Amino acid sequence: MSLQVVISISLASSLTYALDYAKIPQGFQVWGKDLSGLSLAEGYDQLEKEIPYEVSYKDESYPLTITQSKQNLSEWLNLKLRPDSKFWWDNALTYLKRMGVQQLSPDRLDQKEVMPQLESIAKQINQKGQAANIQMKNGKFTVQAGSPSITVDVPKSWECLNQSEGSKTVPLVVNVQNLAPNESDLRKIKDKLGDYTTYFNPDQEERTNNVRLAAKALNGQLIAPNGEFSFNQVVGKRARETGYLPAYTFVDQKVVLDDGGGICQDSSTLYHTALQSHLQILERNTHSLPVTYVPKGEDATVAYGLLDFRFRNTSQNYLYLDVRTGPNWLRIRIYGLADKEHPVLAEPEGYPIRPADDGSIELK
Repeated sequence: MSLQVVISISLASSLTYALDYAKIPQGFQVWGKDLSGLSLAEGYDQLEKEIPYEVSYKDESYPLTITQSKQNLSEWLNLKLRPDSKFWWDNALTYLKRMGVQQLSPDRLDQKEVMPQLESIAKQINQKGQAANIQMKNGKFTVQAGSPSITVDVPKSWECLNQSEGSKTVPLVVNVQNLAPNESDLRKIKDKLGDYTTYFNPDQEERTNNVRLAAKALNGQLIAPNGEFSFNQVVGKRARETGYLPAYTFVDQKVVLDDGGGICQDSSTLYHTALQSHLQILERNTHSLPVTYVPKGEDATVAYGLLDFRFRNTSQNYLYLDVRTGPNWLRIRIYGLADKEHPVLAEPEGYPIRPADDGSIELK
């Protein structure tokens, strides 16, 4: 916001100015600087020192072109102070007319000149952030650190420049935001909370393709504390364009061919893993007919846009889905940070018989 010119004026000072216009009259202030008694050139020099000429971020400085800004200041001072008549009384009246009313000081910088420069500098500094990442390889987690999002606030930086109060170098207003999850969050993922395996017939090639494709979409998913997981949102629409094939599935107590048939085995396996992990189930629907891969009534059917399987992460840290397929099996494990409500999984006995950790198949 521009500072106001503080003008203490009297008839005597106007006469003095008119008779000796080489000197700036008493009481003439701009940007808090008293220019009384200075020549016009000296007054300009004083104010020119108040104009910032560069911005900075961290240890880097970015010079500004301020040619038009200086020209604006010179023209403004001439308009306010330089007489335009050879008669002293005309100049006295002109001075009274120009200076007798409180007026706004000029901006330190020309906005049209400087704003494009700030936008160009912002492009050099702005950085798209990246959250930390975690992957499981050979039975061990590897964590990759993320980077913050960096964004120059151009409008606020302009305000700071125009209110710089004599600073030649003005720091840019920069927003730095660390993205979630961070490295510390992910390094806490170490405890196995759930582990469930189901089996399929690999001779049913279309169905097997669909089971593996959905497993690939699920693998590596992170769920934030109190976050909601949606099977349909993660796996997406099951269509031939995305690689899913027609396979048999249950609809209204009938067996029909449908794109993506078989992926209910993925959602049902995940359902049992979530139960073992003591997570809050938000939505689960059962098939119209019994399935073979989980006990009767313990399945979780899905239909994109109609039926979903959803649960909430009620633990205190991020959860990680480790989803693998073998020659005839699908195994899903949930890892996180164990607590009283979500203890480390005790090795389950009986159904299902878990496969060896090796022999998993990556879908290309």
